[in-house]
Amino acid sequence: MAEGAILVLNAGSSSLKYARFDRHSLKPLAKGNVSLADGQTHGEALRAVLAEASAPPAAVGHRVVHGGALNRPALITPDIRARIEAAGVMAPLHNPPALAVIDAMEALHPGVAQVACFDTAFHADNPPEAVTFALPDTLRAKGLRRYGFHGLSYASVVRRFRAQTGQPLPNRLLVFHLGAGASIAAILNGKGVATTMGFSPLDGLTMATRAGSLDPGLLLYLLEHEGMSAAALGKMLNRESGLKAMAGSPDMKTLLASDTPEARFAVSHFVYWAARHAGSMIAAMQGVDGVVFTGGIGENAEPVRARILERLRWTRLNPKRQCWVIPADEEGEIVQLVNNFLQTGPIAP
Repeated sequence: MAEGAILVLNAGSSSLKYARFDRHSLKPLAKGNVSLADGQTHGEALRAVLAEASAPPAAVGHRVVHGGALNRPALITPDIRARIEAAGVMAPLHNPPALAVIDAMEALHPGVAQVACFDTAFHADNPPEAVTFALPDTLRAKGLRRYGFHGLSYASVVRRFRAQTGQPLPNRLLVFHLGAGASIAAILNGKGVATTMGFSPLDGLTMATRAGSLDPGLLLYLLEHEGMSAAALGKMLNRESGLKAMAGSPDMKTLLASDTPEARFAVSHFVYWAARHAGSMIAAMQGVDGVVFTGGIGENAEPVRARILERLRWTRLNPKRQCWVIPADEEGEIVQLVNNFLQTGPIAP
């Protein structure tokens, strides 16, 4: 492997987050976020990131939101790339930008190993009852199932829990990953057993611009009676719903600072559904021994945390002893996975 840092890349629809780690100690060297200006491509953003380093990366780890049937880190080959592209129909805001960066890196440095790390992998061993849709088997055979997301964040919480809290990992841990995308995971003895996102990142909690759980009959109504196309429906559900639809802003900090009825209701709606879905996750674990908040809202919006915990007071958890805030570290999780992958050699997906 060439001398240089391990570069971790997380491509969004309009940005490219990056972190650079020493390849031996895995200590962080630099991190940042390149926002794509009008007309700027992910390839141009990548070139700006690479220009900051004195040498090409030794290896690159990519956050890939949807891996489909892939549930372990995978060296990106033409076959793996094709499978990531196929899974992109289930995560249209995430997989295509990741592929754009993967392709740009291959064009710039074709000899550098690129490893895909999947957000869906953490949930791959959820019980079959938790992931199976009650649909005809011809559809289930095509991979129509619940996958779950934010897995790199959840895996990082599990891995770092003792170091962050000084406590052993609770047997039944409820983790809220609350940010622009939001979900909850039920983690039993360190393994995920249920989560609120499903086939796509649209399901579950109220989010910044996503509605969360909806009755499928509503979608049929919109298609049949409101004349919406599938494309228009996808745009609405991904970009024009959630907090933005209810209060005009997708930003929780802005809503908490506002005194408008719409802002207050949007926050209340977010809290209500977070707590309501939490009850489902607790049922999947048959109880709860601890709660972790992570993600931008989970870490920084204390009023939201407090209101969710107030709605969960029936669990009799002690907020001071059984509830923690742990900063999200998806990049740190990815570099661990990439390092392990490079040490052990290729892993069959």
